[in-house]
This record gives sequence, C-alpha cells and structure tokens, in this order.
Amino acid sequence: MTSELIGSALDRVVHSKTFSRSRSLQDFLTFIVTQSLEPDQNLKEYRIGVDALKRGGTFDPAANSIVRVQAYRLRAKLADYYQHEGQAEDVRIDLEPGSYTPVIRDCGVAMMRTFRFPGVVVDVVPLTSETPASPAAELLHGLTADQLESLLRAGLKHRHVNRGVRVHLKLEMRVRSSSARTRVITSFFDADSNWLIASHAISFAGDVPAEEIERFAIEIASIAWHRLDALLACNG
Repeated sequence: MTSELIGSALDRVVHSKTFSRSRSLQDFLTFIVTQSLEPDQNLKEYRIGVDALKRGGTFDPAANSIVRVQAYRLRAKLADYYQHEGQAEDVRIDLEPGSYTPVIRDCGVAMMRTFRFPGVVVDVVPLTSETPASPAAELLHGLTADQLESLLRAGLKHRHVNRGVRVHLKLEMRVRSSSARTRVITSFFDADSNWLIASHAISFAGDVPAEEIERFAIEIASIAWHRLDALLACNG
C-alpha cells in the first residue's frame, strides 16, 4: 500500500463529519499515521503529548494521562467512523489497545488479472501476505504480471498452438515477512487440477530491495513463461 493511498484515507477520516468537532483527535491521528510512515518513527507517549497534543516540553506522561485518554477516545471515534460514515472505505486505520502505532489495512477487493490467448489462459491471482504487504512487494507482484503478459504476447505470437489445445494456468505470489527477512514465493499451477507446475522462492534481508524489483520481476516471469512454453511443446 502506497503512502499516497494512506494519506488519502487519512484525509477522508480527519475531514469527516465524525471527526469534525474533535480537533485534538484529528491532530492525534494525523501525527501517529504520518509518523508511522517515517523510517525513524517515534510514537512514544511523550512525543505524542508534546508534538500532537501541544503539551509543551515539560509534559510528564507519568503525571498526566492525557495521551492515554485521547488514545481511548480515538479508538472509539475510529470505530464509529468505520461503522457508519466510512463503511465503504478501502483503506482502514485502527489503533489497537496498548499501542500508539496505527494498524493500516487494505480492505478493498483485489482483482485477478487474466491473460487470454488462443489456446492459453493465465490467471494472475492477487498478492497474498501473512502480514500487510509492503509497497515494494506489491510493486514486485504488479511488475511480474506485466512482464509475464509481455512474454506471453511476444512468445505466443511466434508459436503455433494446435487447435483443441487448452492450457489454463494460475500464477500465485505469496509474501512472508518478519522484522528481519522477507520471503517471496511464486507458484505456477494448472488452474483446473491445481497441480503445481513450478515454484520459485526469493529471500531478502529486510524488505524487497527497491533497486532489484524489476530484475526479480523479469526473472520470475521468465521462469513462468519457460514452463508454459515447455507445456505447449509437449502438447504440440
């Protein structure tokens, strides 16, 4: 999910009727969401009290519970917004008990991309992730689909597919992330039998490196295309 999407979702919340009379909660939410997008985020109680709630440098969280009280009010206000005014939102921002780090979820329905050629259909399933996928992982998924479509278009242009041959394949990409590593697993299935044709895994220290996304997308798409080409040759 991109920072632009998150920023747009935040803007809709803070300018909603639900939040219109709660300037302090608008400031609180804006501060924690903006900070959560920074690589050196600081969401300590003291920082929120000083910078978001304007309590000054002498603010003492041990003696003043204003941040905890406002966090409680913010959770309730967000729940009210998404239950009523924000029911149709694709991006949801929540604040879980015991934390000042917002949880940002993509609630939209991801669409499957389908490439159709004579005798060949390839479905690219939406990216799946055990934890919220990073923008880099989402970009890798999208570029892989684009690269695969280009390879299919170019490769099938010069390959004769026998009449009656029908190949229906499915490409899935899953992301497994921890604080230290990201693992991307791409699997190529027969869509009718769910038989695994090929699987390719890449691991990274940290997130998917931005400078390598295009190279890995080409690598993954090429593997998928070569397996498909071999299947077509067997059916030829």
